[in-house]
Amino acid sequence: MQQDRSLRTLIKVHWLSWMLMVLAHVTYGGFLHDRNAGPTAWAVSIVLAICGAGAITLFWPLVRRIILLGFQSDVGYFVMALTLASLAVVAVTQFQVFAYFAMLLAVSLLARVDNLILGLKDTAAFLLLAGLALLGLALSWLPQLLWVAD
Repeated sequence: MQQDRSLRTLIKVHWLSWMLMVLAHVTYGGFLHDRNAGPTAWAVSIVLAICGAGAITLFWPLVRRIILLGFQSDVGYFVMALTLASLAVVAVTQFQVFAYFAMLLAVSLLARVDNLILGLKDTAAFLLLAGLALLGLALSWLPQLLWVAD
């Protein structure tokens, strides 16, 4: 039986994960607005959104290989232990920032799983995930622009 891959069917099936991804990036953008983040923080956020989409799509084989290399030696275990300890310190000292990044990672992985189920190629999945992330960051500016207009 041929699977229906029309745009209408795709949106019906995968809209929730895509919407969650956009909303997560909108709330992260709102967090940046509340902190009065400068252009550097916004630029870093945009780069991280694109790099995150690339890491779980285009560069996943390389990322996976690097992660698996960490389990093959004592040095790898040591580096992983230091990394986890550093993440624990960040989680305790900067809880809100850590929570936002954990949320962004979770929704990105959820959207990636939906893209894998959908059968999208890595390039198309990258473009979709990066586009949704950038759309969410752009939409976070909407309240600021409307508020200034009043």
